[in-house]
Amino acid sequence: INAREPLIDNVIGFMDGVSLPTQCTSKENEQKAMYDGYTCNTAVNNVLAYGPNGKVFLSALNFPGSWTDGKLSAKHFIEFIKQKIGRYKICVDQGFPRQGEAYGILVGPISRRTARRLHRDVRDYLLKISNIHTSLRQASEWGMRGLQGTFPRLKSRLPSDKNKRRLVLKTIVFIHNLRTDI
Repeated sequence: INAREPLIDNVIGFMDGVSLPTQCTSKENEQKAMYDGYTCNTAVNNVLAYGPNGKVFLSALNFPGSWTDGKLSAKHFIEFIKQKIGRYKICVDQGFPRQGEAYGILVGPISRRTARRLHRDVRDYLLKISNIHTSLRQASEWGMRGLQGTFPRLKSRLPSDKNKRRLVLKTIVFIHNLRTDI
């Protein structure tokens, strides 16, 4: 990544989330957790981190649809990410937190609102870095398209049973990684 973008150092991957529809369940509490108000549907949220080779090297699968990308990463696996990647960084979009526990680990584009508050010299440099992060982050979008385009199973509703659903999701990630080797 540094060879392609010399201003960026220690970024080893790209992370993004994907919401996938699930079947409804008769368990009321589980059904409420699976409901995603943004899409008005029952879903599970998954976060995947891709390396420059297109392989998934970190994943958080099968989380309730009511949990956002940022909520997932901040509360459930930021410590795991720190342990796995050490001093390296992962490029993300604005849906992920980049302050607090995630500071220096998750990097990505800055908002225009944030940029407006900065001194011109600092702003110009940060906007340049931000544009590079935006370009790099596109790799996670390609990874998601590769994953969803290759596996038509993801276009239909996943099973309501969480164990079956986890098995389907894990299998798809493993096959995707095998496919990137071929």
